[in-house]
Amino acid sequence: MTGPQATLHDAEDTESGASGGAGPSMRLLVFSGETLTTHPLPPGGQLVIGRADECHIQVDVPALSRKHALIRVGPPLTVEDLGSVNGTRLRGEKLVSGTRAPLRAGDAIEAGPLTIVVQRDKAPVDARPRRLWTHGYFEGRLEEECARAETSGVVFSVLRLKLQGTSSPQLVQDTMAALLAPTDVIASYGPGEYEAIIAGASPAVLVQKLSLALDKRDAQVLIGAATWGKDGRDPDALLFEANRRVEVEKATGERVALGGVSVKGVIVADPQMVALHALVKKVAAGDISVLLLGETGVGKEIFAEALHAASPRAGKPFQKFNCAAFTETLLESELFGHEKGAFTGAVKAKVGLIESANGGSVLLDEVGEMPLSTQAKLLRVLEAKEVLRVGDVRPRPIDVRFIAATHRNLEQQVEKGGFRQDLFFRLNGISLIIPPLRERMAELESLAAHFIARAAKQFGRSPAPTLTPEALAMLKAYRWPGNLRELRNMLERAVLLANDKVIGPDDLPLDKLTSTPLTRQASDAPAGAAPEVDAERSKIIAALETHGGNQTLAARALGISRRTMLNRLDAYAIPRPRKGK
Repeated sequence: MTGPQATLHDAEDTESGASGGAGPSMRLLVFSGETLTTHPLPPGGQLVIGRADECHIQVDVPALSRKHALIRVGPPLTVEDLGSVNGTRLRGEKLVSGTRAPLRAGDAIEAGPLTIVVQRDKAPVDARPRRLWTHGYFEGRLEEECARAETSGVVFSVLRLKLQGTSSPQLVQDTMAALLAPTDVIASYGPGEYEAIIAGASPAVLVQKLSLALDKRDAQVLIGAATWGKDGRDPDALLFEANRRVEVEKATGERVALGGVSVKGVIVADPQMVALHALVKKVAAGDISVLLLGETGVGKEIFAEALHAASPRAGKPFQKFNCAAFTETLLESELFGHEKGAFTGAVKAKVGLIESANGGSVLLDEVGEMPLSTQAKLLRVLEAKEVLRVGDVRPRPIDVRFIAATHRNLEQQVEKGGFRQDLFFRLNGISLIIPPLRERMAELESLAAHFIARAAKQFGRSPAPTLTPEALAMLKAYRWPGNLRELRNMLERAVLLANDKVIGPDDLPLDKLTSTPLTRQASDAPAGAAPEVDAERSKIIAALETHGGNQTLAARALGISRRTMLNRLDAYAIPRPRKGK
């Protein structure tokens, strides 16, 4: 083996859950056959042990259940069995499934074929600095890890980092030293490029922490990751895939999904959004129907795509359908298909959208706009798992996962008779509520930078302009009734019109950003209106006021169709503006 090329300094980092650096006070030693891996315990949270990819400690051996055991980091520190086939033992005694047992330093946990020892992690005061190994040494270690994984089933991942612009190499090295575990291998691939071997099969969390830490230090770095088994089983395949993902991010500005969930290249900084993305990953592993709830423009379609991409159906079709965009007759034909001669104009048979997505997923966007007659037919599809084309008598079997999205309150629609209760229960296997942009303003700057970079690439502007502090302050002060869609449209316009290398207040629609929403007396609202109804009603009134009563422009600003706007005016007892006013 060649000696180390350099040393890495242990930089201080206060990111929760970071390993290495100051580090947690406890760690787990995981023995699988002759293989030993070390996993520092985070300050809080929980670690799942098992064969599944989403497990924090993942070991691919048959005797281990997909989700075998759970360790909760306290206080107190506990372990529990998750209903595993071969059971979990602590200090020689078998644990009752679902019962938490306290852990202390020195305890040994037996999870199927694994032995896990809880150890207090006391780093010596004069600890040696982290080593930055050569690429030659890294290749040798990677070959060893691949051979070890073949016999033990202990999964690991490979990271590749590439600096952009004038980012400081020492800053990147220090950040890696702080966040990677002491047992992880860090090496130099070349000038401004680094590689690492890390324990575990879920690098997404670590990549996110690296991105956040580097972004705080104004360091621009492309990151790619590959996992043994999932992305390849030999060194060449793993390095190729990690490098490919770096190049994809460089070309598109979007990070390839790690662990199945992609956030479109945008750093997720808001705690509730971090939790939501984690929940998406868990929900995606099953086959339950999902109902996405949230205001217009919050990104429901993005979450639907993430659910499909992280699911076992990822390689199959993903079909999107807007229920508000078709008349009732066309809606049934598009969804279920039709036979030749089923109605006037049906000159040949047509496969419906649901049937064409067989084996994959279907997003029913604006499902609250679906007519009752179509709802009844959709319910039969969900219950019987077969679809009947219009004009046909022979149903066809389907295997489709349904994801529905709406900004309406479906429970209220059920009470009013506008939505079938049985269909609501079928679609609402689990609800994911996506918060509006105004409730996650910590992400606005990152989102704005992403939309600006994408628009600059679209319009051929290089380099992409940046927001001035004054412009950013205006964006943060706005309420964003149209959410991400409105932000994207506004910044695309700004990139197109800006003459300088920066986007200032003059490049933004000042009339919109500085306008005061029109208020109405409470008596104007429909009797018994819920708070969310009042909020949506106020947005519609404000949009109409901003656009001088023009319903088409107001609908466009809110990100809804004119037909939906007219339905809202009637539902919320808003007088329709007269023409000419």
